[in-house]
Amino acid sequence: MGKYAEYMILGYSAMAVILGGMIAWIYLRYRALQREAALIEQMAAEEGRDRVHAAVGATESEAQPGEATPGVSGMAASGTGADRARSAPHET
Repeated sequence: MGKYAEYMILGYSAMAVILGGMIAWIYLRYRALQREAALIEQMAAEEGRDRVHAAVGATESEAQPGEATPGVSGMAASGTGADRARSAPHET
């Protein structure tokens, strides 16, 4: 063996350990990102169902059309002129 063969073996061994650690880190990071992506997809699906449920509103049995005020949707903010115009009594 050469004069510096031990140092060369030690250097190659250190690089093999570092490279193995990097490969293990990349693999573990990949698995963690896949779990996170699945969780985000699940949360998005649940949020989509919640939005559909909120958009549908009350069920048919809960609807009370007799209590609805014609021409007033309640969608405008309370401070807007459009809301005041709709809620103000009309004088003729």
